[in-house]
Amino acid sequence: GKLHTGRSRNDQVATDTRLWTVEAERDILKNDMATLLHVGAEFASKHIDILSAGYTHLQPAQPIRFSHWLMSHMAALQRDAQRLQDIIPRANVCPLGCGALAGNAFGVDREFLAK
Repeated sequence: GKLHTGRSRNDQVATDTRLWTVEAERDILKNDMATLLHVGAEFASKHIDILSAGYTHLQPAQPIRFSHWLMSHMAALQRDAQRLQDIIPRANVCPLGCGALAGNAFGVDREFLAK
């Protein structure tokens, strides 16, 4: 028989979770976030002449352009997209062979398992 070292249920669940996370992040960044940022910028450009009340500490402060307010949120979303992009290399690591507690004593080639 074969001994399936480096493939415990814990290792497989961790691997599947990481694979799903990386794929979901790439999908979000490629499709959803890119579309949202593009549409937000277009909307701000079309409505550049609209003025609204600017608030500070929940109090009306000074008039601002709606487009500037909207683009401030687009900038925050862009930083969120960068954070998601930064997570991909960290999540894209194969945990097979780590073991549930303290690794394993079989000398599992984790790089080979990752392929």
